[in-house]
Amino acid sequence: MNAEVTKQMAQLASSFCALVERFDDCQLEAWLEEMADLLPRLHIAVNDLGPSEAINVYEQSIDYDARFDLFTRLYNVLGERNGYNYEYDGVDGQRLSGTLADDITDIYFDLKQGLHILEENPLQAARDWQHSYEFHWRHHLIDAERQLGKVESQTSH
Repeated sequence: MNAEVTKQMAQLASSFCALVERFDDCQLEAWLEEMADLLPRLHIAVNDLGPSEAINVYEQSIDYDARFDLFTRLYNVLGERNGYNYEYDGVDGQRLSGTLADDITDIYFDLKQGLHILEENPLQAARDWQHSYEFHWRHHLIDAERQLGKVESQTSH
């Protein structure tokens, strides 16, 4: 694993987590723009880590109270910008929907776990990000990028 690639991923993971952590202190439009700018760079960085080399099934200890607290705060502030329909909605008669709050919350906790590992073992942190991305937050990232791209295009008109 390339140390420079891991360093870049760590910087973007840290930036993402810091942005989420200061959510309550920001103006919503500016925060959404910053998030919309950050997510594609994060996507590139995690892909640059390469495919997951982990053999075991993705696991993470879950603090449900912390997740629910963050999700609730994001959900309440995002309001009408929070919910979206998946592009494949209605194909087989099913109606599915997602929330930006859920996407951001799940990405946040997976990135945060890697940051906790980083100081002791950068290689393990990179592997954790690869593995959790492939097994958990890949679709959250794609959905959040898509939704924020729509929000950004609507506000620029």
